[in-house]
Amino acid sequence: MVRRRGIYEVEILGKQLCCTLCGGKVFRHREVYLDLELPKKIDREQLTLQSLMCEVCSTTQLVQEQTNGKKTNIIYIEVKTGWQKS
Repeated sequence: MVRRRGIYEVEILGKQLCCTLCGGKVFRHREVYLDLELPKKIDREQLTLQSLMCEVCSTTQLVQEQTNGKKTNIIYIEVKTGWQKS
């Protein structure tokens, strides 16, 4: 599990993520963990979501990161380090 603290431009499936509200392209990152209660036939599992907050308007988008070997559906391009705005 990777913890990222910083400000990023994000690509999902090869396309740049844009804020759904304002069109911003720079996001703060946070991981969110949820325990799912699934039907009895399936064991309980944990879902890890990537929470991406727009730097312009603070709209939050949640994306499930999926990996296949070393390939992932999300690519993070660091723009700034840390949580402070300069």
